[in-house]
This record gives sequence, structure tokens and C-alpha cells, in this order.
Amino acid sequence: SSGINAEYGDDTIGYKFNEPLYLLEALTHASFEDVEACYQRLEFLGDAVLDVLMVFHIYEDKPHYDQGQMSDLLSSLVCNTTLSKICTKLQLYKSLLYDSPELYNVLARFLSSFEADQLKDWYKDLSLDRVFVHTIETDTLDERPVLNLDNKVVQAPKILGDLVESIIGAIYLDSGEDIFKVRDVIWGWFEPFYESFSTDPPKNPKAIINELYPGLKKTIMSYPGDHYRFVATVTIATRDDNKVTSYEFKTVGWEKETAFEVSCGRALHFHRKYLANDISN
Repeated sequence: SSGINAEYGDDTIGYKFNEPLYLLEALTHASFEDVEACYQRLEFLGDAVLDVLMVFHIYEDKPHYDQGQMSDLLSSLVCNTTLSKICTKLQLYKSLLYDSPELYNVLARFLSSFEADQLKDWYKDLSLDRVFVHTIETDTLDERPVLNLDNKVVQAPKILGDLVESIIGAIYLDSGEDIFKVRDVIWGWFEPFYESFSTDPPKNPKAIINELYPGLKKTIMSYPGDHYRFVATVTIATRDDNKVTSYEFKTVGWEKETAFEVSCGRALHFHRKYLANDISN
């Protein structure tokens, strides 16, 4: 028995389900065949509900923000890092129903990367820092070695963020599609992040580097010989007197999105250090 029932929801997330089957569906992975349900449809719904709630709140609460600032704040609130911290604090992953050795390894690797109280320190940390790109001094004009993220950065599995969104979708349906009820339940999860981010909305390195280099090349592929790892490559290029010079940044990680973000961060740091005479970003 998983112990998933209305009381579980009330104790864990602050909402008592009228129909516990919504909660069961929200916590069931496709690999768990004993239940004819999967969280993915609820995740799809919850993602949209969360976006709507956050957009409305930002629009009403920040009348002086321009579109770019609103977009930066929204992105930081709904990104996988923020959602994963909420999931970890609520311990939703402990009630996930699944029958997948691969998913077990993903979760175990994530949790084992922390010692003692480090997990609590991580989810209480309100920053979005995955890796401190300004400390990557190995990237130079002459050499940009492959960066392996092992033990250098928290790589939160996407499933953690997905669970938060599926729970939001479940609450929305169970409450009779009462989006205001959903807001009342989940705002406490997001409020510390909102207060922290809204003082100075974090800028996403991916967005900035794409604006600076619209034609940048990016690839994400499985690491040769290890399908649990991914290689994210970002290549930026400059043109001087019809001569094109390319700079490639390769990052290896367990989570493809994390590896890609770090490659973008490295490229942005490199741009600011070596290629930009004056940059306002």
C-alpha cells in the first residue's frame, strides 16, 4: 500500500482531495502497470494552470515591469530548478509509484549527491545557480575543455518538476476547476521564490546567448557508451573581415537540460570576458 489517500494530500500539500484517484494519477509513473493511469496528462494541465496563475499575479503585482522583466520572472518561477526544490521540500518523490530501474537510478543518484542536511539546504536556497560560471577559468580563447558536471552542480531530475505540475493539475480538477482554490493551495510553495526573484528577476543564460548569437549551434546527444549521460554542445561564432571563428562549449551531465544550461552559461561568460567590448546584459 502506498498510503496515498485524501489524508496524505491534506498532510503533505495542504489540500484534502474529494476524489483521491486524482492524487493517485498525479503520483503514478507510466512504468507502474498496476494502476491504469499516468501523471503526464495532469502534468500537461498543471503546467498551463501554473503559468496562468503566475502570469496574472506578476501582471497585477508588478505594473512597472516591462514584458522582458515579466518573462524573466515567470521563467524563474516555473523552471525545473524551482519546481524541483518545491517537490523535494514536499517530499512528493517519496510517494511516486513506478517500476523502472532507470528512474530508480536517476532518483537515487540525485539524492545520494547530498550529505546529511545538504538536501534541506538546497531546497531552502532561493537562488537558481546551477554552476557558478564566473569561476570557470578553464575556458580560454585557446582551449575550452569538456566540462563534466559530476559533483559540480545539482542536477535535479525533470521528474521532480513534473510531479509538482501534475499535483497542481490534480488539485485543479478535484476542486471543480476552481483556479482560485489552486492559487490558495500553492501560493505558499512559491511565495519565497517570488519574493526573492522579483527584487531582481534572474536572466536566463539560454535566452541571453540566443539573443547575442541568433545563429548559434546547439546539440544534445547521449554520451558515447553511457546512455545515462548527455553531452550538450553550444557553439558561437564571430566574423571578422569575412573570417569566421567558432567557439565550442561541451558539457556532460545526467540531466540534458542542466548540461545545456551550463553550456549556455559558459558561452555567455566567455562572450563577456573575451568577445564583448561593451555589453549591457
